[in-house]
Parts: sequence; structure tokens; C-alpha cells
Amino acid sequence: MKRNTDSPCLQLIDAFIEDWRGLTVSVPKAYGGGRDAPKKQLVPQRAYLLFNRWDDNPLAQALEGQFPKWVRDRVIVPDRQFEHRSEHAPFLLELPEELILPSPDFQSRPVRDWLVQCLEYAAQQRYQSTDKQDFCGIVVSSEKPQAIARHWVGLGDQRPPFKDESVLFRYHDPRVMQRVWPALSAHQQSRWLGPVTHWWSLVQPWGPFGGAPETPQWLHAKVPMLPHDVQAGGSPRDLFDEAQWFLAGISPQANLIWRSYAKHHVAPQAQPDVTSLLRMLEDASHLDLAGLDLEDYVWITWQHTPKEGAPHALDWSVPHLAPVLSRIQEQLRTQPGARFSSLWVEAVKATHIKN
Repeated sequence: MKRNTDSPCLQLIDAFIEDWRGLTVSVPKAYGGGRDAPKKQLVPQRAYLLFNRWDDNPLAQALEGQFPKWVRDRVIVPDRQFEHRSEHAPFLLELPEELILPSPDFQSRPVRDWLVQCLEYAAQQRYQSTDKQDFCGIVVSSEKPQAIARHWVGLGDQRPPFKDESVLFRYHDPRVMQRVWPALSAHQQSRWLGPVTHWWSLVQPWGPFGGAPETPQWLHAKVPMLPHDVQAGGSPRDLFDEAQWFLAGISPQANLIWRSYAKHHVAPQAQPDVTSLLRMLEDASHLDLAGLDLEDYVWITWQHTPKEGAPHALDWSVPHLAPVLSRIQEQLRTQPGARFSSLWVEAVKATHIKN
């Protein structure tokens, strides 16, 4: 079968392999014998596929069917959250180094073709699901997978700011990483990566839904340059401040809301932009709104119909709206089963509110 060289995912895999090959460095190695000058050997960086979980993962099942011996070497992250159910934990699978150091005994074509299929599936899944990403990315390190997995046990055990108990942090989910990564300091990024030097993941949708799907692209995170007086690495635990923790967890809520607008045929240009939606979600968090009440809050706050002028957010601090919002908050606390939207409709009828 002829390969489609115009496939964006094939181009991404080829670009990754070239980048990986470029990370292979030559280092001096002394050999025995006084007259022998130092010689050099190739020291390749190891590359690992990162998957969300083994169980209920179509990619893992396809991989096992095509490369049964290869998948036996997978390394599961030994997180206590997945004790007695390790098949639900993230896992690593080392890519054959023959992809960058050709060997006459190794056929690279089947592996490359499977990687393209994996990426194509992941590219489609970005738009099909708000809660699952089976393929999470590719990481490169000079360390063995067990060392990476041990580091990730700490990274996955995060204590939210101002909380006493730790929770499971989905560091492997590209939607989580991509939202918070730009907000981290260079030292925080170094603590996140630990033994990993490079981390590739597919760029995830971020913004109003409804337009044409974006061409798949890599997001490439790598070890940052640190000041001379700052030591690289360190424990990944207690990594985030309050604002960063908010960003790390915002993707599912934001995508759910944008998807809701698209489902109701609201054009992308009339949906909340990224900055506006983040502000509304942050305000909703301070109001202790969640689930349907949070979604109601956004739909009511964001004025987007033509009669309301250019899309904009309500200012709840104005005199005629502030007491209404406070009253709705109180009613939600004291009336189990009440909905923000219903309480808002009652308030509009009772007080003849005009936005």
C-alpha cells in the first residue's frame, strides 16, 4: 500500500523522529591503552510513548495485536491511586532505537505506520471527547522508564493550594499540561519534567467550538534554561500556586461549555472568547458554582444574541444585579435541587431586571 506523504500525522511522526535523532549526541569515551586518544560513541536519548491507560484503550489493544512482544515491555506508573487496578494507570512504552539508528535486522516501516495511525486516532479524539485521551504524547529521556515512572508518582500526587489532602493530578493528559505549562516558572517546569528532557503532545483545541478542525500540530515542551544559582529538578510535589491550579483543571469545564454553545448552534464568533470564559469560570469558582449551575452562570452572564449588541459579559457588580446574585447564592445553599437558571428567571420576573 502506497503511503500518503501528504498526511499531516505522517509529517508529524517524521518530524519527531528527526528531532529525536538530533538529540543523539556524541560524547568522549576513553579506551584502554596509553596511546589511545579519547574516542566517541553515540549516546541516544530514549523515547517513550505515553498512554492514558491500558484497559479500555483501543490503541493499546491494536498495539498488542500487531506487536505482542513489544507491549510486554510497557512500564506502568506505580501510583497508589491505582493500587489493585494498575491497568487503569498511565504507562510508558519505549520506542525502538532502530528508528533513529538503522539496523539491517529491523524493519522500521511497520512501527512508523502504526505511529501514524496512533496519531490520526488521537487527532480525531481531540474533538470527539471531553473526558478521555488514550494517547497522551511522547517523552524523551536518557533515563530508564522506571526512573520516569517513579518521578511521575510524585507529580501525580498533588496537594491543591490551601488544602491538606492530596489528589490525583492528571499530568499525562495533554489538555491539563497545555493549559498550565505557559503559566509555570522555568524552575517549576524543570520540577515537572524531572528526568524527562523533551515532551511532545498534540496541540489540543482551545477556544470556541464549531469551526473547521485544526491541522494536527505538536506542542514540544523541553527542559528550560535556569539561572546559574537555581538547581534543576527537585520534587514535583506541591508544584502549583492557586492560579496555576485553576488553569490545570479548567479544560474539561471550558470545553464542555464551548461544546454546549456549538450544540445550540451558536456561531464561534458569538461564543465566549478564551479570556472572557476563563474570567467567568474563575468568578464561578469563587461563587462555589459547579456542574449545571456553573454552566447556567456562564450562559446567563455571556450576552450574545443580536439584540444584546456585541457579545459581552454581564457586570454582576452593578447595583441592580449584585443583590440578585447574592440572593441566588443563598438560595442554592438552602434549597437542595434548585438551579441557578430557574432562580434567575424567578428573579427577573419578580424585579423586572434589565441587563
